[in-house]
Amino acid sequence: MAIRSILYGAAGPPAGPAGTAEPGHFRDLNLDQVVREAARAGGVPDLAAHYHRPLRDPDLVAFRQRIFHDLEDPAVREAAVRFTAAMERTRRRLAALERRKHPPQAHRWFLEIALDHTAAVIAFAEELGSVPLTAPGLLALRDDVTAHTRSAAFTGFRERAAWLRDRLGDVRYDLFLRGDQITVAPPDPDARPDFAERVLATFERFRQDPAPAPRDDAPPELGLDDVEAAVLDFVAELHPRVFRDVAAFCESNGGFVADGLLRAEHELRFYLGYLAYLAPLREAGLPVCLPAVSATDRTMAARDVYDLALAAKLGGVGVVTNDIVLEGDERVLVVSGPNQGGKTTLSRTFGQLHHLAALGCPVPGREVRIFLPDRILTHYERAEGPDDLASKLEEELLRMRALLDRATPDSVIVLNEIFTSTTAGDAWTLGETVLAEITRLDAPCMWVGFIDELSLLSPKAVSMVATVAGEERTYRIVRRPADGRAHARAIAERHGLTYAQIIDRARR
Repeated sequence: MAIRSILYGAAGPPAGPAGTAEPGHFRDLNLDQVVREAARAGGVPDLAAHYHRPLRDPDLVAFRQRIFHDLEDPAVREAAVRFTAAMERTRRRLAALERRKHPPQAHRWFLEIALDHTAAVIAFAEELGSVPLTAPGLLALRDDVTAHTRSAAFTGFRERAAWLRDRLGDVRYDLFLRGDQITVAPPDPDARPDFAERVLATFERFRQDPAPAPRDDAPPELGLDDVEAAVLDFVAELHPRVFRDVAAFCESNGGFVADGLLRAEHELRFYLGYLAYLAPLREAGLPVCLPAVSATDRTMAARDVYDLALAAKLGGVGVVTNDIVLEGDERVLVVSGPNQGGKTTLSRTFGQLHHLAALGCPVPGREVRIFLPDRILTHYERAEGPDDLASKLEEELLRMRALLDRATPDSVIVLNEIFTSTTAGDAWTLGETVLAEITRLDAPCMWVGFIDELSLLSPKAVSMVATVAGEERTYRIVRRPADGRAHARAIAERHGLTYAQIIDRARR
């Protein structure tokens, strides 16, 4: 019985390994930090591959968004969490079972693991049928898992495992201990009455609350010493048929966990891990929303957005939000202002929003409408190394040439502090050339730098400025014409000649 994907729908994942490698923009935008922590919250590290494969299909993005929306309901989310925990328990117990070297004992625990697993799958199907679902992906998962539990293969496997377990439970034998000798013999109920019930009845008044149940993975971890193993071998000789039937069942059903269930668990962990990553930020009062997306409309309206990686690092405390807007024919946001004013953080926010929206994930912001790009291209400053053969400017120009060669009108471009190693005049000339190429492409772009006058060179470019109150950074970046002092301020800061720096030295 096929179980449809809740990440890619009935079509399933795209063929081939594409999308599994970390995209080149991840480190620049600190998305590698986001994915690492979200995958850890999901419980398995290989979830990262799902974050490496953004979508361009608005319908598939909406498909995922509706699943995220349903999982916001505690009842739906708890059902998913219980299922993933049960699948992890099955996986952990089967791995522990492989370490058991005594076949009769391993076969007995195999039956318990199989019955526990099938009970968990049935419970998941029933829970999905009792919680409020609206997402087509989760409705399909409910129908598929229910059909799986009612299939002849599943019910036959479960009934056979239960029957064999009960047959093992009916096995009886007598154990004789004489000195250091142990004898295992068939039971003789006429000669030796069973005193167990009589003893239990006598001590019933002293019964206490039952001890806590052992950990779920405890049974397979239990081993047998040599004496216990020998006794079990003798018991198997007394009842060869039942032990032979159990062994044959275990050997023919080793891979009893359906591949579709394994994939469903893995894909659920993608959703649950990301929601768990967002939970502390929401508790801190930061907004999160499901964005409106388009594969054709390049305009952007993003309210109260923030750098997700930075917010997680700060625990949601002291995070400053900003608005990003591109209207009509506007394509390039030129961001200027003093150093350490939040410009680079905003550029990362810009890139993160596009990538996370293209995954179908909730994004950091109150209300977001955004474009689905074919790729995100970034150009951030790189530290020079002792083995570099090219100058810093040459290295920047080579990377910029490679970026523009890859860019299309459907790309999103993020440029941060480029051409800082040359003179203002050369930086202006180079910036003018790059801006002309980007505006020709009509690609959305955020450009952070000190050449704020670039915003005046094209009707597609608009200015954003990092604001200060006195000499204090506010980390608020607003749309307004540049004041033309960003480069001068940057030079003054570099040489310690701002008002605040001079006053500080004078006081010391």
